[in-house]
Amino acid sequence: MRLARIALSVLLILSAAVTFVLAAGEDPSLIHPEQIDHCLKSPTAAGIDLNVETNPYYLRGDYDGDGRPDYAVAIRGRNTKRNGVLVCTGNGRTFLLGADQRTTQPFSDMPNDNFFAPNWAVYSKEETRALRQWKGITAALPPRLVRGESIAMIWEDGISIIYWDGHAYRWAAPTK
Repeated sequence: MRLARIALSVLLILSAAVTFVLAAGEDPSLIHPEQIDHCLKSPTAAGIDLNVETNPYYLRGDYDGDGRPDYAVAIRGRNTKRNGVLVCTGNGRTFLLGADQRTTQPFSDMPNDNFFAPNWAVYSKEETRALRQWKGITAALPPRLVRGESIAMIWEDGISIIYWDGHAYRWAAPTK
């Protein structure tokens, strides 16, 4: 009997939590750090949506090397449906890479700047440096990362790296 009361109490608490989240207009399956919410409300993020088909749809790392957590978020442009990454830094800056980026220069070397890979991961400086050993990627990667970890876009037949050079996010891919 006591176990049944405990189970009922837990069920009521969970039900109340889901009701609260739904009342707040949030999707209960999209629980992510507040920093990502803040980033999604920035003017830089206007016209994009989360790409929740990607699992995970965000990665945590220290991409700019300032010792604070940054988040790379899988996104899709509302107009073009192109994929990209929204970088939400620990210092409050937001960077849109690919998707509906509003610049004349594409971010990547992929057609239409639609570069999101089926797999992605955070690579340490050491892991990124080790990629220089691979044939074809040597010329594309800088001699050393200026700061932080990198974001690896991993395809079946290759890998490209997104890294912070101290001024901007850059794309490094194997030379063809």
